[in-house]
Amino acid sequence: MNPSSVDFSRTPTRAPTQLSPSPSLTLPTPPITFPPASPLSHAATPSALSGLPHELGKCIARDVALLNKLGWKRFVAARRHRKDLADLHINHPAKRLLMTYKNQGVPAKVTTPPWSPERIRQAVTRGPHRSCEEYTEFLAEEFVSMIQKGQWTILPFSVVEKFVNLRVSPPGVVPQHDRRPRWIIDYSFYGVNEETLPLVAEGSMQFGHALERILRHILFSDPNHGPVYLLKIDISDGFYRIDVNPFDIPRLGAVFPTEEGQDPLIAFPLVLPMGWKNSPPAFTTATETIADLANGALHAGKSAPPHPLDIRAQMHDEIDEHTSETPSTEPKVAPDPSLPSRQYPTAEVDVYVDDFIAVAQGDRKRLTNVRATLLHSIDSVFRPNDEQDSKFRSEPVSLKKLDRGDASWSTHQTILGWDIDTRAKTITLPPHRKQRLQEVLQSIPPDQRRIGITKWHKVLGELRSMSIALPGSRGLFSALQKALQMHKGKRVSLTQDVHQALQDFRWILNNLSERPTRIAELVPLLPSALGHHDASGIGAGGVWFPAQSIQARRGHLSPPLLWRYQWPRHIADRLITDKNPHGTITISDLELAGGLLHLDVLCQHYDARERTILSKTDNLATLYWQRKGSATSDKVPPHLLRLFGIHQRLHRYVPRHDYIPGGSNPLADDASRLFHLNDHDFLTHFNTMYPQPLSYHYATPTPAMTSAVISALLKKPYNVESLRDEMPAPTPTGTPGAVSQLSWASTPFSKPSRTRYQSYKSSSTEFEKEHLQSTAIPSSLERLKITYGALDKRSPCWATRIHA
Repeated sequence: MNPSSVDFSRTPTRAPTQLSPSPSLTLPTPPITFPPASPLSHAATPSALSGLPHELGKCIARDVALLNKLGWKRFVAARRHRKDLADLHINHPAKRLLMTYKNQGVPAKVTTPPWSPERIRQAVTRGPHRSCEEYTEFLAEEFVSMIQKGQWTILPFSVVEKFVNLRVSPPGVVPQHDRRPRWIIDYSFYGVNEETLPLVAEGSMQFGHALERILRHILFSDPNHGPVYLLKIDISDGFYRIDVNPFDIPRLGAVFPTEEGQDPLIAFPLVLPMGWKNSPPAFTTATETIADLANGALHAGKSAPPHPLDIRAQMHDEIDEHTSETPSTEPKVAPDPSLPSRQYPTAEVDVYVDDFIAVAQGDRKRLTNVRATLLHSIDSVFRPNDEQDSKFRSEPVSLKKLDRGDASWSTHQTILGWDIDTRAKTITLPPHRKQRLQEVLQSIPPDQRRIGITKWHKVLGELRSMSIALPGSRGLFSALQKALQMHKGKRVSLTQDVHQALQDFRWILNNLSERPTRIAELVPLLPSALGHHDASGIGAGGVWFPAQSIQARRGHLSPPLLWRYQWPRHIADRLITDKNPHGTITISDLELAGGLLHLDVLCQHYDARERTILSKTDNLATLYWQRKGSATSDKVPPHLLRLFGIHQRLHRYVPRHDYIPGGSNPLADDASRLFHLNDHDFLTHFNTMYPQPLSYHYATPTPAMTSAVISALLKKPYNVESLRDEMPAPTPTGTPGAVSQLSWASTPFSKPSRTRYQSYKSSSTEFEKEHLQSTAIPSSLERLKITYGALDKRSPCWATRIHA
């Protein structure tokens, strides 16, 4: 279950807590100071705490006594023990901000006045989320540990209800696979998150594309430097390593679950809590700094001294001892022409919140240096334990996971929830996630007509979270999302289109076990084919210019590919025009249909597996649908986008879509309109008007694809079994002197990276015939000012924008 799947809007099932009157407290005048606590109230006496587990009751009574003795500020300092941040003798732009966090804590300032006593009492009366009810024993045990570590404190409401900055939010518990459940606070329920000022470095949150970056490093690694190895290192206690400003802590209070009849308790985070909007950017300021320091040292070629944990981690290393930096006598592997060349072995560190992932090549000495560099970089930001630390403090590096092999090198690792094999260059769902997805799909039989909205949210969440390992799934979400949009009350209607999409997911899941997804199917590269397409009320057409990195299915030559298709009369008659305002098909629908035919024509004549292909249109609506992959409507586009998804999966290419101004698209314009010319005259026209070194090869879409497209335009269901017959691979031709051929695995397509495209401005000289040559495709793409396949890497300059 994801944190977002906990429904905090539901009221608790237990009876509301009865609030007892509290003794009066002397209130401070300024809101940033706290008074000495009142004498120990009855709520904190042993008898009042008798209903709690013994250890937890002792911790609460001790903390109330300490608060009475020291006052709030000194109480917080005493409970925190020592700071987790190191001395920060580092050279990094984020150093000043991290020093502020260390000395003062992360601020939790808000834009609204303090809560009224009545509002506070109402929030306490409502209590926590009902998910806490089955975890009361776990929470009691968990909080004893967190209180001993100086991370949280629990105090009776009667002691703290007069705190000036007090706000309370409902907590919940999220179960996790193979891990302890997670305590999380819904700071959005009463608006705490919305009202919190973003006084943190939000630019530090660069983990959104971490998986894509890791896959890119694996794919781009030169196999002549040996296998690619992975390791992961987890920071134990995560967010709890960084303090919150003492005076702001009461704003982040949470109602601790108690039994009916017990006095209410309030839990306060002394450190960054889960669920607060400023916790991720504040914490990732530290972890991104660590990654920057590690990469800086690796790129500079520095050697790290041995690290105390390295011997412990080496026990689980799975390193090929034959890997060596010395020149190999084995013949070199011919590079994939689509990939950039790498002169040196890969050595990179990335981070996803608190999970560090290293990707490296080389012998044991080099791999040991990469690991030591990362461990020392962690120590420079989060200090390791020493003799002055409490016995309850955990080492920053999770020793429990280290002993299970997390910090060890291997070519097969579970990274960020995915099983990655760097030798086979594949990514797939771990068995437990595959089983969970199967259970989700089996729980909805084909004859079911309605489903609860909460369960439907869970279904959508599971499918989207796993879609990267489900090739072709990106085009299947239209009907599912539309059903959610059209729900009535607490029920979602399951239409025929919804069941068709679920059946497509079942087919993909069954097929996935036969052929895991290749990494090359996920990473967009420089296109191997550039194509323009267009559609009119008469028909659709386009042209493809293949590069040398894509192989023709027939023959040894790669001429430009020219195609066209005339719409049947019953389709053309349905086009919405001024004269036919009651039609059912728009010109944008036809443009989208033409885009699908365009892709299919290329795949019928060229082996597009693991190749990036760039298709350009002058219709902005078509471009939007193609890039998004789904459309929440009951019109034509969702039916076509489903076919896009199936087609991508079958032919395993990486699609890129871009805009071309209408004035620069004359080839596709002619192909979609000149139906008065017969095939011979049509080819003559192109060879005369747009000459090429090799004459155009004329093609027509297959009957199976045109039938599927026509059905989609009519919004009729279509059995795509006829499209699932894959094209045979071409016979490798190679070139004289080539050492080896590029090997292909029988693998499916998966959704492409969510790479953001930069803005594009057309040029008055864009349409130039000399640019429409296979050998000119890479240089012509540079004119677009778009780096196709380039993914924003962890920016080394994110910290330069910090204003501490």
